[in-house]
Amino acid sequence: MKNILIDIKHPAQLNLFKNISKNLQGQGWNVIICYLDRGKLPKIIQKEYPSFECIKVGSSRGTKWSIFWDGNVVRTADFIKIIKEKKIDLCLAASSAPLALACLYCKVPLLQFYDDPERKGINKVNEILSTKLFFPPIIKKSSKIEWFNCLKEWSYLSPSYFKANPAVLDKFGLKPYGYVFVREVSNKSFNYYNQMDAIVCSISSQLDQNFPFLLSLEDKTIKDKFPSNWILLEEPIEDIHSLIYYSKLTVSSGDSMAREGSMLGVPSIYCGIREMKANQLLIDRGILEHYPLENAIAPINSSLQSETKAHLQDKIREDLLLEWDDMNTFMENKIKQYIK
Repeated sequence: MKNILIDIKHPAQLNLFKNISKNLQGQGWNVIICYLDRGKLPKIIQKEYPSFECIKVGSSRGTKWSIFWDGNVVRTADFIKIIKEKKIDLCLAASSAPLALACLYCKVPLLQFYDDPERKGINKVNEILSTKLFFPPIIKKSSKIEWFNCLKEWSYLSPSYFKANPAVLDKFGLKPYGYVFVREVSNKSFNYYNQMDAIVCSISSQLDQNFPFLLSLEDKTIKDKFPSNWILLEEPIEDIHSLIYYSKLTVSSGDSMAREGSMLGVPSIYCGIREMKANQLLIDRGILEHYPLENAIAPINSSLQSETKAHLQDKIREDLLLEWDDMNTFMENKIKQYIK
């Protein structure tokens, strides 16, 4: 039996590795899930990975010191211990310098699947320490960097893996394409430290309130600052991607969920400040719009007044299915290539 360790620091990474981990487990691999104690992630891990051995590795309390010490130094030491005790054969991650350092020390291969070339400093560290890095074709290849022809969210949103379920709307009394899905991220994570906090909240009172709003809120301490009629979702959210799929519009201050909406064929607006090449791939296809901060107000309201073109949803997804790689097949082939 081969032992594989997967590092998960964020719900988007949880989804990235969900199907490949199940495939490997079904083939007789012993798959160990390591996760960062951050926000609601532990609770979501318990729900999504009930048949796996899950180990908490480090934590993040939102401060720069906690990110450095608990999220990096402590995690590196813990990973070394786990790799040795569990006799790990190979590791997977999506940008994990602590795991990369631990794998280098323990002489265990590490494959990383990522789509954020803008973080040049940490990417260079990962390139030096890791066995291989895999990106979409938005970064130059090198001896350590190869490409996959899709975005990482496609590993769980491809029509090959995701089928929308309209029954999830019943809990909220909603009709397909009759509501807005909103994601508000916290600026306390490393990726968003330079971003204004609570972007959607700051413009919420200026948005068309004739539609119900479903709110996925990372920092629940600001929930009372949103309009009182917005519906707050509690994690773990049952079938969140069906809720996104049937929305008339998806609005997100975080880049991951904005991309998810567009790959689900939903009109999607990213209102955060990050300029990302991964986002640009979708913007160039005409399935994602980027309007930072208050610039998003008019496009959001305009989109809500426009006619829903549900027939285009399947067309968008079918086109992506024809043109893009199967991310899970790609990862499995690379794993088998680099396993001892």
